[in-house]
Amino acid sequence: MCYTLYRKIVAGRDRKDTNLEIENRTKWHPAFCNIIELELMENAEGLTYDSEHNLSREPLKIDLLVIKKKQNEVIKNEIGKIFLGHNIMEYKSPDDSMNIDTFYKVLSYACLYKADTGAVDEILDTDITISLIRERKPIKLLKQLKEKYRVEQEGKGIYRVYGMLFPMQIIVTRELERSQHIWLKSLTLNMDITQAEELLESYDRLKEEDFRIKAGVVVNLVSDINNEVFEEIVNGGERMSEALKRMVMPEYGELKDLVADKDAEIADKDAEIADKDAEIADNKKEIADKDAEIAENKKEIAELKRRLEKMSAVIE
Repeated sequence: MCYTLYRKIVAGRDRKDTNLEIENRTKWHPAFCNIIELELMENAEGLTYDSEHNLSREPLKIDLLVIKKKQNEVIKNEIGKIFLGHNIMEYKSPDDSMNIDTFYKVLSYACLYKADTGAVDEILDTDITISLIRERKPIKLLKQLKEKYRVEQEGKGIYRVYGMLFPMQIIVTRELERSQHIWLKSLTLNMDITQAEELLESYDRLKEEDFRIKAGVVVNLVSDINNEVFEEIVNGGERMSEALKRMVMPEYGELKDLVADKDAEIADKDAEIADKDAEIADNKKEIADKDAEIAENKKEIAELKRRLEKMSAVIE
């Protein structure tokens, strides 16, 4: 789960840019928060996702995910190896920048998170971590950090920053192993057909309804953004289940339902015509039977008349 906190817009800031920023956060961040839960689903029982935490009395306009970990929980996913009791994650969408100011803003958010509690030192500074996540590698930022701190790459796409107030990592999703991070790597504007098929297969394998709902939000977003790729899969993907086709392309389901309704309507009409034909056939048979009965009656009457005439001739 993710929470968004607001502050007043700085005077003079371009309103159009602000609206685009709000739209961007609205589109990407809910999916990101669901993705983190999917990435860490093996530790679902030991983690809680804070969506109601305010950093200060005056709301700040930020998007953060705060994950709280139980003391003895061992995180299996490599992006969570750094985790302590309180873990602050900042996600930047493919269109967002990640620079030195981003770095220090998130550091300040962590300080506020630690300080703005009900009691002094309620949250220890030794129990907080920070994670910055973006698809593209922030080359300039990493270069600047290396001038002041120790930066080491610990696994593909994971860069640890040592010497800060809090343990910190920068995660470059483009560099992560797709086999291990299919969900996190799905937040992209350039998904290829293989990656899309693997994402859909991962969704199909999910058993728990809660995770399927979260994954559905992600698939809906990325299929909308990478529409041509998913349309190609739907049109040519015989392996896709009916449910997946309907989820990825709602218009496919609507069209198929419309065709099914029309087929059902035509079938009803055909059945109605068949009933009428059967009724007409029954009526014709009934008429034929009546005609045969009349013919038989006429024959009997003729026979009776003949006998009557014969008897009359004898009497005379």
